[in-house]
Amino acid sequence: MTRVAPPVFLQSVLRWVGLALFAYMAYATLYGPYRTTVVHLAIYAAATLFIAFLGRERHEARGIRLAQWSLDVLAALAALGSMLYLIVEFERLLNLWGSSYLTTADVWVGLTMVAVALEAARRQSSVLALLGVVGVLYMLYGNHLPGVFAHGGMEITRFTYLVSYTTEGLFGTGLQVAAGYLFMFMMFGATLQATKTGDFIINMANAGLGRQTGGAAKGAMAGSAGLGTMVGSSIGNVVSTGSFTIPLMIRTGFRRHVAAAVETNTSEGAQLVPPIMGAAAFIMAQLTGIPYATIAIAAILPAALYYLSLFWVIHIEALREGLHGLPENEIPSAREAMRDGWHLLVAPILLFYLLIVESFTPAYASLIAIAVALVAGFSRAITRISVRELLGHLDGGVKQAAGITALIISIGLLQAAIVATGLGPRLTEIILSVSDGSLIVTALLSVVAATLLGMGMPTPIAYLLLAMFAAPALIASGAPKLGAHLFLFYFAIKSGSTPPVALVAVVAAGIAKANWWRTSVTAFMHSLPGFIVAFMFLYSDALLLQGSWSVIALATISAGVGVFAMAAGVQGWCGDWVTWPERAVLAAAAISLINPGSLTDVGGLLVVGAILAFRLMRKGRTPARKPRPKEETET
Repeated sequence: MTRVAPPVFLQSVLRWVGLALFAYMAYATLYGPYRTTVVHLAIYAAATLFIAFLGRERHEARGIRLAQWSLDVLAALAALGSMLYLIVEFERLLNLWGSSYLTTADVWVGLTMVAVALEAARRQSSVLALLGVVGVLYMLYGNHLPGVFAHGGMEITRFTYLVSYTTEGLFGTGLQVAAGYLFMFMMFGATLQATKTGDFIINMANAGLGRQTGGAAKGAMAGSAGLGTMVGSSIGNVVSTGSFTIPLMIRTGFRRHVAAAVETNTSEGAQLVPPIMGAAAFIMAQLTGIPYATIAIAAILPAALYYLSLFWVIHIEALREGLHGLPENEIPSAREAMRDGWHLLVAPILLFYLLIVESFTPAYASLIAIAVALVAGFSRAITRISVRELLGHLDGGVKQAAGITALIISIGLLQAAIVATGLGPRLTEIILSVSDGSLIVTALLSVVAATLLGMGMPTPIAYLLLAMFAAPALIASGAPKLGAHLFLFYFAIKSGSTPPVALVAVVAAGIAKANWWRTSVTAFMHSLPGFIVAFMFLYSDALLLQGSWSVIALATISAGVGVFAMAAGVQGWCGDWVTWPERAVLAAAAISLINPGSLTDVGGLLVVGAILAFRLMRKGRTPARKPRPKEETET
C-alpha cells in the first residue's frame, strides 16, 4: 500500500508547532507549569495530538486520501478545541464541587476528549483502543454485570467529570508521565542521534567485541544496549540499529532468523539499561512513589545479567555454527573511535550523574544534558551538523513524543475504569484465590497476563495494566515491592517477542528477510536464561542492590551461574557439547538457583560445577560438531 507524506507547507507548520512546544516545555521545566498542572497537561496534549493527527502519511488514492484528510482534520480540531476549552475555563472547572455542577457544554467537551483519546489510541494500537472502549462501557454499565465484576454503575455526568476534569482519568498517570518525563528524554535521544552518538556507540561495541567468536552478534548486543536506552522503544531500537547489525550478522555466517532473534532480544533488553530505561520506568516511579534514581540503580545488575545471558547464548550459537569474529578490515579502531567521539560521552554521563547523584528531576536533568550534548557536538568539526539538520532531528523527537502521547493518553480511561469502580482490588483477589497465595503460581499467572497484554501493545501500556492488578497480588504473596514491579516490567518488555504476536520479532524478521515465526520462537528460547534473573527479583532484592554487599555478591554469583546453566541447557554446551539428559539437569540446576541463599543454591552450584568440570576434562575426546549448512533464504 503506497502512502504519501503530508504537503510540504503542513510539514513546515507542524515543525514550528513542535519547536514551539519544545520551547514551552523547556520553560515549564525551568520555571514550573503554566497556571496549574492540568492546564500544563492540556497544552502539551493539544500540541502533541495536533501533530499526531495531521502528521501521518496518507493513502495515495485520491478518494481514500480525501477521507483520511477529513478525519484527520476533524480529530485535530476536536483535540485542539476541547483542550483550549479546558485551558480557558480551567479555574471554574477545577473548583467544581462535583459532577452535578457541570454544564451541558462541559459534558459535551468532556465526551469529545474521550472520543479524541480513543481515536488517538486506535491509530497506534487497535487492541488498546478496544480496551479503552471496554473501560468506558464498564464504567457506564458495569451495574448490569454479574458476580465480582459488578459495580454500582455511573451516570454520564459523573463519568465525564472523573475522566475529563480530574487527575483520575485522561490527565492521570499516563499523560503526566508523557509530559513530565518522556518528552525531554525523547528530545535528548534526538539530540544524541543528531550528534552521531549512535554511530560512536556501535563503533566502540564492534571494536571491543568484533574479534570474538560471533563478534558481529556480540557487537550488535552491546551497540543495541547502549543506543537502545536512549531510543526507549524496542521496535525503534530494532529499526535504528538492526538495519546495520542484522545484515552484518548474516554476512558473517549467522542464519537469518537467528540474526533477527539476536537483534530482537538485544533491542528489548535496552529498556532495562539505566539511566533512561524506556517509558515504563518513569511510570513505575509515578505509581510506586519509589524515586527514579532508586529504580535506575536497582536495574544495573538485572541489565548486566540479562546481557550476560545473551552473551552466552550468542557464544554457544556461534560455536555451533563454527563462526568467528568480524573480518579484520571491518573492525573499527577503538583508539580512533574514542579519539573522534569521546566528547559525545559527556552528556550521557552527566545525565546519569544528575539523576543518580544529584537527584534532579528527570525533565530538568535531561534539559541540561540536551544543552551539554549540543555544545559537545558543535565543539568539534567531526560531529558538527547544520542547524537545518539539527531542527530535523528535534522535529523527529517531537513526532516520536507525539506518537507516544497519542498512545498513552487513553491509559486514563483504563485507569479510571480500574480505580473508580474498585475493579483493581477485586482482580487482585481473584489472582490470589487462584494461586492460593503461592508466590511462584502468582508469578506464573502474571507472566501469562503479561504475554496476553503484550499482544499488540507496547511495553509502557502492558506494564501499567499489570502494575494495577498483578503487582498488589505479587506483593501480597511475599515479593518485595520494587522486585515485583521490575518483574512485571521485565515480562512486559519480553511480551514484544513472545509468540504468537511478537511485534518486535516481526520487525526484525522483516529486516533479515527471515521467517517471523522461527524468529520469535528462537528469540523466546534465547530469552530463557534471562527469565532466571527475573524470577530472582521476587525472592530477594539483593540483585536490586538492596542489602549488605556480601549478600549482594552471593546473589550475583548465584544469578550468574544460573544464567550460564540455563544457557548451557538450552543451547547444549557446557565447556563442551553435552547430552540431552545433561541439558535437562543443567536447566533444573538453573531453576534451583532462583531462590538465593537457600540450600537449593548449594545443590545447583555443585551440579553445574560437576558437569562443567567433567566436560572440560573430556574436551577433545568427542568429535566436534559440523556447522549446519547455511540457508540462502528463509520463508
